[in-house]
Amino acid sequence: MTTPDRIAKPWQDPGEETLRQIPGVLGVYEIADSAGTVIHIGQAGGREPFGLRSKISGHFSETELNPVLRERAARFRWESNHQYTTRRLEMLMHYVEAHDQQWPPGNAAGTWEDQPTLGRLRRS
Repeated sequence: MTTPDRIAKPWQDPGEETLRQIPGVLGVYEIADSAGTVIHIGQAGGREPFGLRSKISGHFSETELNPVLRERAARFRWESNHQYTTRRLEMLMHYVEAHDQQWPPGNAAGTWEDQPTLGRLRRS
C-alpha cells in the first residue's frame, strides 16, 4: 500500500544478507537513525547499475560521503516504483511540510541532487 508521505513497510537493519536481498529494481527509499527517525529520502533510477540494492548498500558502506548518513544511518525501507522521481518528490514535500520547511538531515547535508526544487502541496 502506498501512502503519500512515507513508505508503508517496516524498517530493516542493514545486515549483509538483508542488503543482498534487496532487488535490483527502480524505486524510492528512506534511511532512518537508530530511533526510527527519517534522515534521508532517496531514489534509485535507471542509471543506478543494480537499482535499489546498490543505492541503499552504498549508504551503509565505508565509502559513503554524506557525513549525516555515515554517522547516523541505522535502518532503511524501500518501495519499488517506476515513477520514482515523482514519488520521491511527493515524499519530500510531505516531509518538509510536516517539519517546518526543514529537509531531512541527510538530504540537507548532501549534494544539490539531494535537495530538488519542490512544489507546494495543495488540497484538490
